[in-house]
Amino acid sequence: MIIRAAIALAGLLVVFDAAAQTCMVSPTAAEIVSGRYGKQRDGGAGNHGSANTRPHMHRGLDFSTNNASQPLKATTDGVITRIGTSSSAGNLILIKRANNDIVAYFHLQSFAPGLREGSQVRAGDVLGLSGNTPVGPRMAKHLHFEYGTSRPEDARVRQFSSRAQLGPFNPAQLRSNLSAKPGFGWNTDPAPYFCQTFPIRDGHPEHVAILGADTKAQHAILFGGTPPPGGTSSNDAEPAQVASANADARIAGNAGTTPEKFLQDGEGFGTPPSPPFGLYETMSANEMLSSEATRRFSGDSWNQDLTQLSERALWVDFVRSIGVSNALAHAIYKRRERVEALLATYTAQRLEAYRRRAQVSNELARRQAIGNVIQ
Repeated sequence: MIIRAAIALAGLLVVFDAAAQTCMVSPTAAEIVSGRYGKQRDGGAGNHGSANTRPHMHRGLDFSTNNASQPLKATTDGVITRIGTSSSAGNLILIKRANNDIVAYFHLQSFAPGLREGSQVRAGDVLGLSGNTPVGPRMAKHLHFEYGTSRPEDARVRQFSSRAQLGPFNPAQLRSNLSAKPGFGWNTDPAPYFCQTFPIRDGHPEHVAILGADTKAQHAILFGGTPPPGGTSSNDAEPAQVASANADARIAGNAGTTPEKFLQDGEGFGTPPSPPFGLYETMSANEMLSSEATRRFSGDSWNQDLTQLSERALWVDFVRSIGVSNALAHAIYKRRERVEALLATYTAQRLEAYRRRAQVSNELARRQAIGNVIQ
């Protein structure tokens, strides 16, 4: 029998299945968040020197380690499903919880000895040291922490626009994003999965009145106090969400289908992907191929799922596949260009001896011709 528990915490009712869920513990000793979840960020220098050069939503919580290499702890019991390096996230670790949710650690400087894919970890175990990989000194050492839920109904993804940060909070300026990442699931705000709340000190005190002073306060503002993990969603939806949902339902009904099937363009199989970590522009050719292969062929019913997509989804995916093909062709061209340059240099070096020999012979012949003229 599943025991359901309710805890009143920081003004929120946090409901969870005790058999499958436990509140996570802090991954750092400082227990301070230096980067809010959901904030719009510029790329490159505008993103604290990140390798991601395009504007994007910050999809996790940045935990401060005072710009130092500090121990990072597992927030939960689980199994390591990935440990390695990404061109945009640097050294990373992914841990799968008992409920199949994933927690992700980015930018580590190093890993704890003995960790590998399949390793069992317990909450509080040291995973490694915080860092600033793959960027280096122009980005402060910290932990970027993300949470991926295996259940799309639990995903709570909202993005604040720059306008929402300048004036009274307006839910209509937020957008939802329910596209899953291979091997990660649906991105969601990590805040309610922790027992404790974390103060937010991101250098923008003017945002506190609009977005809250800590992680639980921000979550309450963004989602109207929506409680999970493990619980049911709140019915206190913003008017903009209700109007949008009603419009989607009417359009789907006119098309003779359900909203779930009608709105598969950004969620179903064969649709434009969200790469596992970072954008395609930051991936190597091998990472791009791996992402495409995982997205298209990881399921055993992909050929059946493909027939359920809308015509628009198929066209979008076709255009995306052409773009990926062009990107790979460009990568191959650049690689071939480099190889040909190396071959040209090698050939020139091999011919240098023959060039010198010919130059000496030419000089001797010239001197002999001059001598013959003098005689």
